[in-house]
Amino acid sequence: MWTIQEFSKLTSISPASLRYYDKRDILPSKRRENGYRVYDEQDLLIIKNVMVMKYADFSLEDIRTMTSLYYQPEGQECNDQANQVLQQHVAEMKERIRMWTEIVAVIEGIQPLLANHELYKLNREQLDAQIDQLFQQIDVHKLTRKGRD
Repeated sequence: MWTIQEFSKLTSISPASLRYYDKRDILPSKRRENGYRVYDEQDLLIIKNVMVMKYADFSLEDIRTMTSLYYQPEGQECNDQANQVLQQHVAEMKERIRMWTEIVAVIEGIQPLLANHELYKLNREQLDAQIDQLFQQIDVHKLTRKGRD
């Protein structure tokens, strides 16, 4: 068992974030008799899953759904719930990979043109059209809701 400070050092996740995950029922803590939070091996596994899901841009609600399954009886219903969330995110991740691939291709196309300003000027309209095409494909509303604008 680890205290919140020990667990924080072990995982590089701040105590404030651990308390937040506890409050949001993403990582409900166990308590000692004195009321202090303690964490065990299962919590370590769960928090690793949480960090991977955060990195993969899962919503907190989906992360909570996934972590709640650790506390339910094993069975097909659990598997079905997890699979539903994961299928949705796999499709979204594949779409993001497709978009990132296109963005990388545009950037790689721009780089050689930046070596010669005349060449850049000759191709500027084409580059602007490529950027406009990418812009049309992204979900700008999703980005601005996340505070990335």
